[in-house]
Amino acid sequence: MKIWRWGCIGLVVAISACGPGEQATAPDSPGPNGADVTTTAAATAACDPMESQVPLQAATEVDLPFERFDFRPTEVEATESTLIFRGRRYGFTFCKRDRTWGVEALEVAPPVEEDYAEYFESLGDPDYETIASQEQSYQARVRLDASWVEGSETLENDLEQVIFELIKPGDSEPTAQVLYTNTDIIERELGATAGVPTITQTLVTDDALWWSIGFEQGEGASGIATVVQYQLDQDEIVLWQPSELGNAQITDLALTTADDEATLWLGTQYSGEGNPFLPAKGLVAFRPADNTVKTYTVENSPLIGAIPTRLWAEEEILWVATANGVCEIDWTAIDTNDSWACWRFIARTDIPTDQDLYASLLAETPMEQLDGTTTVEVLWLADTDISTPESSVRYEISYEPGITTEISQGADYYMGPEENPDDGYFWWPGQDWSWNGERFVRPWDQVAVNYVGGGPQGIGPTEYESFVADWQAMRGEFELLTLTPDVTEIIYYSAWIDGEDLEPWVTVTEAANAPLDTANPTDVVLTDLKKAAQSN
Repeated sequence: MKIWRWGCIGLVVAISACGPGEQATAPDSPGPNGADVTTTAAATAACDPMESQVPLQAATEVDLPFERFDFRPTEVEATESTLIFRGRRYGFTFCKRDRTWGVEALEVAPPVEEDYAEYFESLGDPDYETIASQEQSYQARVRLDASWVEGSETLENDLEQVIFELIKPGDSEPTAQVLYTNTDIIERELGATAGVPTITQTLVTDDALWWSIGFEQGEGASGIATVVQYQLDQDEIVLWQPSELGNAQITDLALTTADDEATLWLGTQYSGEGNPFLPAKGLVAFRPADNTVKTYTVENSPLIGAIPTRLWAEEEILWVATANGVCEIDWTAIDTNDSWACWRFIARTDIPTDQDLYASLLAETPMEQLDGTTTVEVLWLADTDISTPESSVRYEISYEPGITTEISQGADYYMGPEENPDDGYFWWPGQDWSWNGERFVRPWDQVAVNYVGGGPQGIGPTEYESFVADWQAMRGEFELLTLTPDVTEIIYYSAWIDGEDLEPWVTVTEAANAPLDTANPTDVVLTDLKKAAQSN
């Protein structure tokens, strides 16, 4: 039975994937840019020949169908002529000279069985990371100090502390700094306990060392978004904890400087039980000098994906990598639409003549057949039944004529009795899509995987057959026609096809920056719901 995979994967997620997940360890000598990078010297500025597309990789024994589309970069390699963004399955190479992209299929590492006894033993005494600055070596780590952690120094049963430790040159013992406690987390209403912390990135500048801190999230475990700075001249550890970020995890860190004032660029995400990657604040610009925060998301900027995983700064250019693609940004003019150039990671396939098209994942009757061979974008892949290994799969593909559907669910606004009307929760069937100024869109990294909660959720009937819902759209773009408290009517631009004989490939395509000055059509509905909530 396939159904075991949700629960099995969930057990792993609960222990090891509730934090930022798959973060590359900070290098021994980090570059100044803020990505996990390896810099090598290319013989010339020209790029080697590159493949512009590669076949979509097959699933491993433990992969769910949609995990074949895992494009999420976890490291960056910079050479004289290229930038390479690599993840678990694919590498995407940008050639600086001609501004083209190459794609490489990587060997997928087999899953490693977690030694949980060793994991829990290491919590109290994690390894130090070595950082070189001014020809001297520093060692740093972050650890959880709690009564249940082996080797903990805490004597109070209810006290949990997240502690940063730095061993300076010539010192044999670390300088310790408490970053926050479980009491701080509770007082800020960010969670109930301190999640296991990690260093997600290390930076070295002329006058300081920087570390971004991540943490485990889920089942009450949480943390406080923190950047640690060690000022070399002052021999002082300084903490930066912008209140606007709350318990957002920092996935990566880059730093730029203008007029002697630094800007810290932060990638952010949330996670939870069964969901290792959830959108948070997008790309964050934090300026320590005046303690200001500005966020760039798929809603208010051309950002190509919801969760920045890798950042790379080079002079006036900031590169932001997500599971949906990469953006090249002139950070000195980041608030101008034209300062963004973005590319999408996509899959495509050829559809043969007389291929049946279905309006939903489980539809039994085709809505039409294609007249001739055509190439379409592949949006999703799902089992039609997870109770048997013989079940078929269907791909969701782009379908520009669109399909009009009415959903017997509408919009609602939830507000507690003591809450301010502006602090309530707005829900509607398309809430996991983002308005891009033209349509509602859903990047790859905006789909919550729900490993222990029934799998990814789309638009359509919520009744399950054989543990699968008959989704009409999982990632398809749509236009909103009607939204009331009772009904949602949309035109969605996707359809489903049987997938056994298709051979998709992965490539990179340039993305057009959508207009940002067009009002979201749900704004009027939200305003009316807030007024109704106030009057009740």
